[in-house]
Amino acid sequence: MTSRLPVGPTRRTVLIAAGAAGAASAVLTSGPAAAAPAPPRTGDNPVVRENRNPGSGRWIIGAKETRGVDLRRPQIQGRPASASVAPGETLTLHLSATTTARTARTCEIEIHRFGFYGGERSRLLHTAAEVPVDRPWRLPVPGTWVSGVFLAVLTADGYRAYAPFVVREPARCSDVLAVVPLAYPGPRPHPGLGMPAAFGAEVSAYRWLEEAGYDVTYATEEDVRARRVDPRRHRAVVHSSAAVPGSVALRRPLALAEPGHIDPEARRQAAALLDGVLPAGRRATTPS
Repeated sequence: MTSRLPVGPTRRTVLIAAGAAGAASAVLTSGPAAAAPAPPRTGDNPVVRENRNPGSGRWIIGAKETRGVDLRRPQIQGRPASASVAPGETLTLHLSATTTARTARTCEIEIHRFGFYGGERSRLLHTAAEVPVDRPWRLPVPGTWVSGVFLAVLTADGYRAYAPFVVREPARCSDVLAVVPLAYPGPRPHPGLGMPAAFGAEVSAYRWLEEAGYDVTYATEEDVRARRVDPRRHRAVVHSSAAVPGSVALRRPLALAEPGHIDPEARRQAAALLDGVLPAGRRATTPS
């Protein structure tokens, strides 16, 4: 099965392969690079260093005595103005709250980055209290934020919802580019808790890439279409999709088996495929 994304002057074809045992994930062909190759790395890449930071489980429902919003009439909701931002740009969140929450006019916002933090799923990067919900909330994206899948955790009167987004680093020639299928339905947030249906499975695959020590940056499908990120600058491009049946054998490369729970054999096969494309020493031999 193929899908096409306009990634440059020559319109490269993007090949998608499904994972095993009903899991859905894929790796796209990487093609010849148009830019200078990335400098040699020895596993001590920005993602490995990022994952050495303390992790946090505060984002989950139940933490801090929270509960999920009503799925039909959420007490708090939000969506980013853009599904991705880059360091130096401004993250803008559009918020709304119902009158059923006692503190409906304000909420707390926590910003988490997903990854592999000593076994924890995320790292807490920013907290803002008493944020008015009747106006956009803005935060300049620090230059220290490493590209990844991020989650804005919105809490009002103990009710919790989410707004995911991606931080891209278009200037960094990472070995692997993960293209995240994250988009928003027009001007509205995703219904219910605010996350797309397959979001948990997607994040599980990206956490595996980081746990395995790969040098990876992230971008949305729209980033690729709009040429904000050039896949030709990366040695491998990974794209997961919950809608791809079966599997496709790709010359270069790969069939990455995930998501949900990666069994040891799936990990071994995925690592062997990626390591077969990347030069020796590009992956940390010991996860952070």
